[in-house]
Amino acid sequence: MKMVLALTVALVVLLQCRGGDTARVAGEDRAVLERYLEHARARRLDTLPVHRRVAETALFFLDTPYRAGTLDDEGPERLVVNLREMDCVTFVDNVLALAMLPPGRSLDRFLDNLRRVRYRDGKIVDFASRLHYSTDWLFEMQRQGILREVEMPGSLPLANKVHYLTRHHPALANDPALRARVAAHEERINARKKQYLPKERVEARAGQLREGDVVLITTGREGLDTSHLGIVVERDGMACLLHASSDARAVVISPVSLRDYLRPVGRHTGIIAARMID
Repeated sequence: MKMVLALTVALVVLLQCRGGDTARVAGEDRAVLERYLEHARARRLDTLPVHRRVAETALFFLDTPYRAGTLDDEGPERLVVNLREMDCVTFVDNVLALAMLPPGRSLDRFLDNLRRVRYRDGKIVDFASRLHYSTDWLFEMQRQGILREVEMPGSLPLANKVHYLTRHHPALANDPALRARVAAHEERINARKKQYLPKERVEARAGQLREGDVVLITTGREGLDTSHLGIVVERDGMACLLHASSDARAVVISPVSLRDYLRPVGRHTGIIAARMID
């Protein structure tokens, strides 16, 4: 009995995930998960349409501190769980993984969901199996039946070719085999046809967005397809961005419309929108 109790209150819990990965789940993250589950029960999130469930889950994380690089741990690739600090990518990962939880299921199913939204085929193999580029991530989410892209009239072909990882990421500098695997994924991504809605046309099409939609912000930066992402919420009749902001150092709701958020940032070229499938 004492041993069981000790394991229950341990600061870090090791859980074996499918595919041989071991997830280290800190006690603080388990506490956040329990608070979320109580939040979900109190608000009866399981009874809401899926887009509202995503939005309510995202709002749960308001004011959560921003932290970049939480997935860049030393050592073999593993499922990183951090519900206390997040960047724009891990914010969306966590929100979708939680919004997909069925009633009565918690940590084990959350870890399964998180692995599905973060890794190709939901399998953790190595650095190359993680979905680093957002358009590749969206392709995989559609393939798995988790998200569908929202058709936006007025969209244009996205011409950006991705190569940032193979040219700049330090994890690949001294590992030619791993670099080759990442390069092969980049080639496949570049071969796909992709579209984006230019930011000058966002205001005219904002009515097609729903609360809970995921927004991928496309970029003009060489070697990348997108530079930011977040989730749509409605404020004062406007579609606004709920996101983990490096400027605000927290999860915040942009005080201006999505169009006005995009307009002054030169590297932001437009958006791709996606919606969770119920």
